[in-house]
Amino acid sequence: MTRNACLAIRGRRIPRLCLAVAALIMAATAQAVTCSISTGGLPFIAYSVYAATADTGNATISVTCNYQASDHGTVTVNYTVSLSTGSSNSFVNRTMKIGANSLQYNIYTTNTYNVVWGNGTGGSSTQTGSMSLSNGHKSQTNPLTAYGRIPALQDVSVGNYSDNITVTVTY
Repeated sequence: MTRNACLAIRGRRIPRLCLAVAALIMAATAQAVTCSISTGGLPFIAYSVYAATADTGNATISVTCNYQASDHGTVTVNYTVSLSTGSSNSFVNRTMKIGANSLQYNIYTTNTYNVVWGNGTGGSSTQTGSMSLSNGHKSQTNPLTAYGRIPALQDVSVGNYSDNITVTVTY
C-alpha cells in the first residue's frame, strides 16, 4: 500500500519537504493485521541566510495497525519505520532543491539532532516500536516525531525548495 503526503515547510526561503509514504507489508504472523502510516506538516520558521542559528521544525508520523475482528487472541506487532535519502542520495546531508539551487537539511530521531533518521545505513538509524492488538483493542496508533533541521548560514536563493522522502513501515 502506498500513500503520498507532503510536509509543508514555510519560510522566506520557502522550502517544502514532501514525504511519500509507503507501507511494506511483511506480516510475521498468520493473524490478519494491517498497518499504515500517515504524516502531517513539518513547518520551519522563515529561513534567513544571515541567521547564526539553524531552523528547526518537527512532524508527526503515525503508525496505525488494525487486527481483524474475526481473529482471536492477542498479537504483538513489531514494526520499523525508515526514511529514504531523498534527492541527495545520502544521509550525510539531505538537500531540498529548486532548479540547480539546493538547501541542506536533515531529519533526526530526537530533538538533540544527533541521530539521523534513515534506513539504518550510511550512519543513519531507524525507529522501531511495537503494539499489542486483541479483540478488545483491535486498533492502535503510535506517533513518532521527525525532527527537521536546516543548518545556519547557507547562502541560497529565495524560492520554493522541495525534496521527496519515502517513509516505509515494515512489520
